[in-house]
Amino acid sequence: MVAVALAFVATAAQAEPSPADPLAALLARTGAVAKEVAKVRGLRLRHPIPNEVVDRAELRERLLAEASEDHTAAETAAHGIALQRWGLVPLDYDYPARMLDLLVDQIAGYYDSKTKKLTILDSAGADPAWAEMVLAHELDHGLQDQAFDLGKFEKLPDDDTDALAARHAVVEGDGVALMIEVMLAREGITMPWAVPEAAAAVVEAMSAPDATTRDSLDASPLAIREEMLFPYRDGFAFVTAIRRTRPWSAIDAVFRRPPRSTEQILHLDKYLADDKPIAVKAAGAAFAGYAVLASEVWGELGMRTFLLTHGVSTMVADTA
Repeated sequence: MVAVALAFVATAAQAEPSPADPLAALLARTGAVAKEVAKVRGLRLRHPIPNEVVDRAELRERLLAEASEDHTAAETAAHGIALQRWGLVPLDYDYPARMLDLLVDQIAGYYDSKTKKLTILDSAGADPAWAEMVLAHELDHGLQDQAFDLGKFEKLPDDDTDALAARHAVVEGDGVALMIEVMLAREGITMPWAVPEAAAAVVEAMSAPDATTRDSLDASPLAIREEMLFPYRDGFAFVTAIRRTRPWSAIDAVFRRPPRSTEQILHLDKYLADDKPIAVKAAGAAFAGYAVLASEVWGELGMRTFLLTHGVSTMVADTA
């Protein structure tokens, strides 16, 4: 989903003419690329990160199996109904099914903090430059996991959705910024974020993809697009705002003191000042004969998305 945003660095990933099987050749270099990523990111590679290649049919089966787990299935269904009731998606929008389709369509690779394994889609090999960036991005997640334990980092109470979105933005923003830095470092370009326009160009590209590349995510309701893009786009903006004047160790410190809200991701000054969100508790109880189906926390991201979906202008929604 960040392919369009990274078009301007794609040339940096181009190397020698592609071999007959570019993906196999790339994966054969996983160890070397992991060391390269570790050097740029400043994290120690404590042990090799295993990898595998799957096709989209296998990816769908895996995602479906995970989505079918009792807790995950109930949580996903409840979130979908909440989106419907708030008017963020149409009432007939099948959220679980649509999300499965979107993930299968959008994922080019992923790192699983449970299995400690990196998985690359076989289709990634069709574009060697893109496959190179995907590999660097996912290897960065492996290094994050070895250093900070991603399973623990992203474990919060189920209804603390705003804080979880903020933490996810740190993880993915780190990955996007890092993979671009790795590609540019190969060209002798270091500290690209010292020039604010460099990061702004990536954010703009992720915010407004070329109409000629319109895909399933672009065709989704705004709330779904924001849900999918926020960790990459705004997480990247957050990480590069820090990296503009500070080393990667400053991002390590963020993992140790995570942002408390999406507001802190959207406004770096709020994070630096540790401007704590004000907890809002629902008063009263469910009506007799009814039970609470879904309980979520909306921070700035949720409120902004709600206002934009219902026709409020961007300027007013941002201010509100």
